[in-house]
Amino acid sequence: MKDPRRYAAHLVDHYLGARFDAAGHAPGLREAVIDLVAAAIPDHVEPLMRTQLDLLTHPSSDRFPDAYLADRAAAEDALQKAAAGLRTALAQAGHMVNAQTFERGAAARLHDDSRPALRAELARVPRPLTRPEALGWSLDPAPWFSDSHQEQEPWPPLGLASVAGLRSLPEGALAFARVDDGPHADWVQIGLIERQRTPARRYPDQPARQVLIVVGLEAADEPPPGTLPVSRAPWQLWTRPLQHLAPALTRAEAAAESISTTDQALVALTDASATSMIDAPLRRSGPGLPPYVLAPAASVVAALGLEPTGSICGFSLSDTAGEALICRQWRGHLVHDGSYEPFLPVIAGADLLIRPDLFTRLHGTIGPSRCRAGINIHHMTAAQDDDIPDDGD
Repeated sequence: MKDPRRYAAHLVDHYLGARFDAAGHAPGLREAVIDLVAAAIPDHVEPLMRTQLDLLTHPSSDRFPDAYLADRAAAEDALQKAAAGLRTALAQAGHMVNAQTFERGAAARLHDDSRPALRAELARVPRPLTRPEALGWSLDPAPWFSDSHQEQEPWPPLGLASVAGLRSLPEGALAFARVDDGPHADWVQIGLIERQRTPARRYPDQPARQVLIVVGLEAADEPPPGTLPVSRAPWQLWTRPLQHLAPALTRAEAAAESISTTDQALVALTDASATSMIDAPLRRSGPGLPPYVLAPAASVVAALGLEPTGSICGFSLSDTAGEALICRQWRGHLVHDGSYEPFLPVIAGADLLIRPDLFTRLHGTIGPSRCRAGINIHHMTAAQDDDIPDDGD
C-alpha cells in the first residue's frame, strides 16, 4: 500500500468517528490511533484481510462479507491502546487528574456500547402485518423481485403512487393500525419504519431497488411538506429515566402543554444506529446493531409519566399500570442476488406500539384537529456499479 497513514485515517474516521465526536476534545488521541493503525497495516491488517476475504467470499464476488474483519479490529485495538495512555499523556503535559474518575469517564465516552444491539435482539419479532390500511400494498415484501426470467413485477410497486404524494394520512388518528392478537392485542402502532430492498443482479441484469416507508404520530396543524414524520432522540430514552437525560423536560404539565400547542413529531428515530435514511448513503452501524430503533419523543415520555421497564426486556417503557410502550424489531425475507453470495435479508423494520388507554389520553392532549398520522414514502433505483449498500457494508 502506497500510503498506509491515509488509509489508516480513513479507517479511523469510518469506524470510530462517531465515538471521537461523543468523547469531546481529547488532544492527540485521534492522531495516536491513526499512527497505531498505520503501523499495523503492512504486517498485520493487509495479510489478515487478504486471508479473510479469500476464506469468506467467492472469487467472483465483489461484496464484502458480513463479518468483523481485520480493518475494524485494528481500529478498535488501536483505540483501546491509545485511550489507555490518555491519563499518562495528560500528566506529561502537566495536567493531573483523579485517576478513577477520569478512567471511568473516558471509558464511558469511548467504548462501543453493545446494549442497543442486545436489546434489539430481545425486541425482535417475526415481521408483523400491522400497518395503516393505506399501506396494505407493502405487505408483499419486495414485490418487484423475481427469480424467474419472466417479466418482472411493476416498479415502483403498485399502490405506492396512492400515498407517494401524501405528507399525512387523511383519516388522522383513525389511520393508525392496531395489533390484532398476541400479548399486545389492540395496542396502537404510532410509529413504523420499514426498508424493502433487492440487490443488484448480474444475471438476469437487474438494478438494486429500495422502498423506505416512514409513519409517525405528529401534533401539527399542517406538517411541512417534504419532511419526515419523526424527530431525533437518544436511544437511552429506553434505558434511563428522563430526569437523568433531560431534567428540564420532566414536568408532565409543561410537556402536555407543549404537545397541545407546539407542532412536533411525537415519534423519534434514535441515534443507536449510524444509518442515514434517505439523503446519505448507508453507513456501518456496528456489529449486531439494527438499522432502525424508534422511540417516543421526550415530551411523550414526560407527559405520560413513563419510566424504563425494570425487567430484562427489549425496548420497553412502563407506568404504574404496567408496560405502556414498546419498540419491535424485524429483519428477514431472504433473497439471492444471482451470484455466489449467501441469501440477503431484504426487509428491515421497526414499529412503536402504545397501550390503547394511553393513546386515547395522548390523542386528547394533542387535540383531534392536530393529531396527524404523518407519512413519508421514498423509493430509489441504483445501477449495478452503484449498488444500494447493506446494513453491514
